[in-house]
Amino acid sequence: MTELFQKLRDKHLFRTAFIYLGVAWASMEAIGFFVDNYGWSRTVLDVAVLLVVLGFPAALIIAWYHGERGKQAVQRTEASLLLTLAVLAAIGTFRLTTAEEIASPFRDTARAPFTTASNPDLGERSVAVLPFVNSTGVDSLDWLGPGMSDMLTTNLAQAGGLRVVSPQRLFELLRDTGHEETASIPQELAMDVASQSGARTMVYGSILGTAQDMALDAQLIDLADGTIIAAERARGSDVFALADTVADRLARQLGERARDRGMTLVDATLPPEKPPLALTGDVGKLREFQVSLRQAWETLESESDSVEVHYRIADMLEDVPGREAETRRALEEIVTITPEDARAVGRLAHIAITQGDTAAADSLIARFTVVEKDQLRAMAGSGRLLEHAGRAPEARQAYRHALELKPGSTVVLNQLARTFLRDNDPEGARTELERFLASPDPAVSGTALLLTGDAYAWEGRFDEAIRIYGEAEALGDAESRPDIRAQGLESALYVQWVLDPTDGFSRLNSSIWTLIDLGKAEKAVNLVQAAERLYVKDADRLFPVEYHTLLYAKGRVYELVGADRAAVDAYSQLMRHWGHVISRLPLMADTPERLAALRGRKRPAGTPASGERPGVESSER
Repeated sequence: MTELFQKLRDKHLFRTAFIYLGVAWASMEAIGFFVDNYGWSRTVLDVAVLLVVLGFPAALIIAWYHGERGKQAVQRTEASLLLTLAVLAAIGTFRLTTAEEIASPFRDTARAPFTTASNPDLGERSVAVLPFVNSTGVDSLDWLGPGMSDMLTTNLAQAGGLRVVSPQRLFELLRDTGHEETASIPQELAMDVASQSGARTMVYGSILGTAQDMALDAQLIDLADGTIIAAERARGSDVFALADTVADRLARQLGERARDRGMTLVDATLPPEKPPLALTGDVGKLREFQVSLRQAWETLESESDSVEVHYRIADMLEDVPGREAETRRALEEIVTITPEDARAVGRLAHIAITQGDTAAADSLIARFTVVEKDQLRAMAGSGRLLEHAGRAPEARQAYRHALELKPGSTVVLNQLARTFLRDNDPEGARTELERFLASPDPAVSGTALLLTGDAYAWEGRFDEAIRIYGEAEALGDAESRPDIRAQGLESALYVQWVLDPTDGFSRLNSSIWTLIDLGKAEKAVNLVQAAERLYVKDADRLFPVEYHTLLYAKGRVYELVGADRAAVDAYSQLMRHWGHVISRLPLMADTPERLAALRGRKRPAGTPASGERPGVESSER
């Protein structure tokens, strides 16, 4: 062994191995950098790995035969071994470069779309838009993730011919699978959640750069096998232009994909890329199109007993204002086919509540709790329906039953506290939360602390709110729960922001205030409505600062579009809750003057008169 070791040293095998591995590692790092950041094909990295692996024994063979001083001739054994490695390298390179490239980070979890009676296949031209990832490294730009997803969802839905699943629906599916709600959908669950929505494809993207020079990267991923269908990038500083550009490109890719594969019967009912009125300006052709579309839907209804088809019809009709009766009929057909379909019953109850049909709503809510086999979902779902109906005491009772079934459900605890805040009863919320503060489960006690802080912030007791948020942050530190610590710190920063916008932090899109200052009413209204849906209507935890800040923002944009009554309603509600502290809030301190001016039919300087449009056209009154 001593002689062998000495011989290996004489032939410099150890030195050759160390030098080779060092150079190989540096080369792989460099190639990986170019693949990740400059769009190089993943195949380049795969081939490099193969050559590095095969090159290592080749380097050792050459060192063995030629490592000593002096000139050594090439021997037959050496040539045979090197030739074998060269052939393997050639074959492997050929196979890798001719195989279908798969560069999706979701490849390991790819599977066929999940399709059941409650999660129908939405067709070839369907897409689920996931929340974008803020990869800028700047916390103040975190709003861009959900904001960009919302804008992209809206733009794709307006492109025509696409079935678009919103991020809010995906979060709902995430909760239904038993996962706690988070600010984003974990990458390892993205494929499953998007597939459960019934979509065939999904959009997954990230935001890079800075506020002055950002890049929007979006990947269109096939949910059947995880391959990337298209990858689009747009760069600039205007978030609206970036969303428009990427949405247009993705819609075009989806259209070409559907045409290549051929449209199914259900896909044939979808509208063209642009509606007939936009193509021709002929109202008669628009009516013909509407009639033919309606006939196609009626044909599907009459000829098919498929639950999937009826869900598809209900989803299509639900997107059209004034078609609630037809939506209800499609859902009733589903219940006729499968009487135990809890989702259809729940949606029927929601429609009945919206239409003010109290008797039908009561009956359907009761039926929902019976047909929903999962008792936790039955109680939580009925609570949501009762809350939507404005029946807060009954909703609370349902949420309490849900918490008895699953005491550790922080989502239901958030929903329970929300009912008190929406009833403007922060004291009732604190009383309800007291019994959860001593829970041995740090997730529950931490959530109870955060919600108690929310109750103080709701009534303008900001110092108490910051103190309670600090207790939640300390609990997170003590229990090694970084999520609780982060939520406590984040909540305190929200309050600090409303007290001093230069000190704290808000998730609200800063573009809202820029658009208000510029007088761009329509875009400001769209952003305010998107933020309200994301942070108020569809959120389980109701953040007081964002709720009240949105009231002020709504008042401002309604002033811009001349909707004085709506502006008065928003300002009045803000004054009812925070009137006693409004003078402490720099952003909203002018609320009393604005409200008085509107009530006295005298508008603040610089605000257009009712009916005027500052630089935009709007039909809202």
